[in-house]
Amino acid sequence: MTHRFRVGVKRPKFAANLILMPTPAEYKAPFCANQYYHLLFKSNDGLLLFRNDEDRTCFLEKFSQFTKSIFNYQAYCMLDNHVHFIISVKENSLLQQSVAGIKDGKKTVAMKKFLSEPANELFTDELIERQINSFMVSYANICNKTYKRSGSLFQSPFRRSAINSENHLQQAIIYVHANAQKHGLIKDYRLYPYSSYNEMLSGKSLFADANSVINFFGGIKQFIDLHEQQVAYYYANDWPNSRIEVD
Repeated sequence: MTHRFRVGVKRPKFAANLILMPTPAEYKAPFCANQYYHLLFKSNDGLLLFRNDEDRTCFLEKFSQFTKSIFNYQAYCMLDNHVHFIISVKENSLLQQSVAGIKDGKKTVAMKKFLSEPANELFTDELIERQINSFMVSYANICNKTYKRSGSLFQSPFRRSAINSENHLQQAIIYVHANAQKHGLIKDYRLYPYSSYNEMLSGKSLFADANSVINFFGGIKQFIDLHEQQVAYYYANDWPNSRIEVD
């Protein structure tokens, strides 16, 4: 993984009359090219995001549909009412190439603005936020139709935290892989079927970039050992720097 880490990235300025949601500023990080992020999608009022494996597959497919042109995927964990991702925004040249490759009839206004001025970080942030919001609407519409419900499904805004060091990236990946154990859904994170942990070990992930992540950890043995060590340590120390959930 060759992305740089950007410390102290400024948030873009928004209109003065915009009503801000009560989400801490550190969890509304602006999106920039060549930067890692920890994303959290959480349902409203504990509603189920998934009722079966077909829903989970649909969720990942929809997320990929709307974000594969802008993100590389490092890790994920899917719980019943929230989902964690570790992602990196593509380098600016690759981001331009991916967006330019989308058929003109399917390019959004945000995509066209980005392509007109790709060095403008405000347009990069707008492009990515638009794609993610479209993903959330699309998945919610599928759930509403399938389960004959109505209304919003996700808390808004979704949470995103910039990852500004290799240590933070390592902690965040491990935190995500161990999230089901953190919430008491399973006693051993290694046995949870809805995270990318075992996909990393097999090297056969259809979603996350398993080889890149394993190389980042220094090999499979180090990947396994560091997960074991940090899960044991950080569960006793409240996972500083990696946690973006509010209990």
